[in-house]
Amino acid sequence: MGAYLLLRHWDSLQDDRPCYPASPATTVCTLYILGISGSPFLAQDPVSFDQSWWHDSAAVLLKDGAIVAAIEEERLSRDKHTSRFPQRAVVACLAEAGIGIGDVDCVSYYTGERHARGALTAVSMANPRMVDTDPTSVLRDSLARSTGTAYRGRLDLVKHHLAHVASAHHLSGWSDCLVFTTDGRGDQESGMVIDVRGNRWESLLDLPIADSLGMFYERMIRFIGYGSFEEYKVMSLASYGDPATYRKLFQGLYRLLPEGRFSIEQNWDSTVVYDHFQPRRRHEPITRKDMDYAAALQEALEDMAGHLLAHYRQRTGQRRLAMAGGVALNCAMTGKLLVRGVFDEVFVQPASNDAGCALGAALYTAAQGSLPATPQMEHCYWGPALPPTDEVERIVGRWQDVVTARRIGDSFDEAAGLLEGGAIMGWAQGRMEFGPRALGNRSIVADSRFASATKRINSVIKKRDNFQPFAPSVLEEELHTFFELPAHVRTLPFMVFTANVRPEWRDKLGAITHVDGTARVQTVSKRHNPRYWSLIRALGDRTGVPMVLNTSFNNQAEPIVSSVEDALACFVSTDLDHLVVGDFLVSKRADTLEPLWNWKVALRPVFQLWHRPGPPPAWEIRQTSFPTVRPISAEAYRLLAAPGDGTVAERAAANGLVAHKAALLEELMALWNSRIVGLSPA
Repeated sequence: MGAYLLLRHWDSLQDDRPCYPASPATTVCTLYILGISGSPFLAQDPVSFDQSWWHDSAAVLLKDGAIVAAIEEERLSRDKHTSRFPQRAVVACLAEAGIGIGDVDCVSYYTGERHARGALTAVSMANPRMVDTDPTSVLRDSLARSTGTAYRGRLDLVKHHLAHVASAHHLSGWSDCLVFTTDGRGDQESGMVIDVRGNRWESLLDLPIADSLGMFYERMIRFIGYGSFEEYKVMSLASYGDPATYRKLFQGLYRLLPEGRFSIEQNWDSTVVYDHFQPRRRHEPITRKDMDYAAALQEALEDMAGHLLAHYRQRTGQRRLAMAGGVALNCAMTGKLLVRGVFDEVFVQPASNDAGCALGAALYTAAQGSLPATPQMEHCYWGPALPPTDEVERIVGRWQDVVTARRIGDSFDEAAGLLEGGAIMGWAQGRMEFGPRALGNRSIVADSRFASATKRINSVIKKRDNFQPFAPSVLEEELHTFFELPAHVRTLPFMVFTANVRPEWRDKLGAITHVDGTARVQTVSKRHNPRYWSLIRALGDRTGVPMVLNTSFNNQAEPIVSSVEDALACFVSTDLDHLVVGDFLVSKRADTLEPLWNWKVALRPVFQLWHRPGPPPAWEIRQTSFPTVRPISAEAYRLLAAPGDGTVAERAAANGLVAHKAALLEELMALWNSRIVGLSPA
């Protein structure tokens, strides 16, 4: 790697790091590297900041270059897309390895020092309580307060897109490839093109923020009522439209230039769009014009990215492409790259959002120490595991007021029978996935043949737009039976590419075939996920289709579930039919509402009660980090404002609210479903 790309040189390791004897003649030292993404501030710090600087906090621990644990903070804090310092994730990663922060040789942070210092300085200008603008000092303080121990080891600040590059290159398993990273922005770039030969990097292009594909896409989706973190919805909507309708509008907003470059026009305002398009307000119905607009936007993205990649493919002669960054999660774009043969092989690092930068920062630092090369990534089950079977049984037993459970072990024929009958099931097993995709360990599953399942999951369980498709999980050995792909593509384990469903199967696979005949495919390996494989095999033996519909195990208001308690909460508060968690098949009792009267209730930490005397009076719950307002009844306000941690019944009795029991239970269930309050057995 060229010296101009290095942020730090690998210093001599600490003399007191843990060592073990490899043979009578040698001593081998274990090297731990902790990667971090997200804000340097702890969640409880009263510091306001522009959230676009930091989001999707995560922590990743490497041991001698191998991934020990990788966890997104949102899965543990239950605050979706949280930007705060990943204190819970850091502690969980260390616990997975059985070490303390003092055993870590290096902490690698996903932002370069210049940008981090500038961001902290900008924050301090608006916050008189903040005086420390040294990123290393702030990070060390947050680490110490998170773990209870001062961290005195090495700290690397790795530029954002170098972290993305490292995550793509090192996990591709290739010593020679082209790497393309693209997102909204990170440090002072929106992307990079790197030529990798013999594992050495040569920088070919830094994409400026002005030509950010991610920011362009995000800016344009606002005209059809969508915002940050909703790009995937517009990608799905695009399949319903005709790009020709608004092609001229979008072609006026960018130019393709020589040598693979492009330029996104900067000197335009919203009237340029208004002259050609009537914007949609967020909660207005979606019409044909919105679909056509989305299709033209998707075409523009693919036009610019394709122009760049075609040039660098020809210039470098590279036949392999590795990608990372938020835009790389646009699976419609990457699916076309995969099947059109511009490159022989395409690898998309599945945690390509900023959580993946924690992984990339750690890998970048590890590469400077000449650690062994990482083999190609085959799975991402690196999160917290479910507890032992007896502990799962104990936790489920606490919820016996609302559920029943039977132990079924690892024979999933009964579960497959329920799916065959049309059931929609929560599925929680083993270690949680890292990245934004649920890949069979924290999933909602259904029979892929029933188109009715998609409408029910979208409208009742996930509360999503009905045009959004669901992905199939298919046995690895059956991939080519159902999908049109190049012969050399044998596995697609990460749900990052779309592929055409074979024409003869499209009508038979109504739950997973999108309107354009494609599906976002995941293959399931018996080696890496034997339980999920067994479920799909059992369903295939019954139906002749070894495939399930797979979507993330969560509702619209929360991150993907992590713990047994998370899974039970999502199961009970939604219309899921059954839950398989570990060895147990869990079903609901006939009445899941009445027992909540004797449960504990608490407002979640990111929300606060608000009351305006009037006239007219108003009672509301407001989110502290986003401008979200939820009107509530005066009775619910009084119940939630009551001091102490008593049950709903105790709070109601103390505040004269027992006569409102029925209405309060309905309202609390709705607030629980929105994850504004938490309900738990007393």
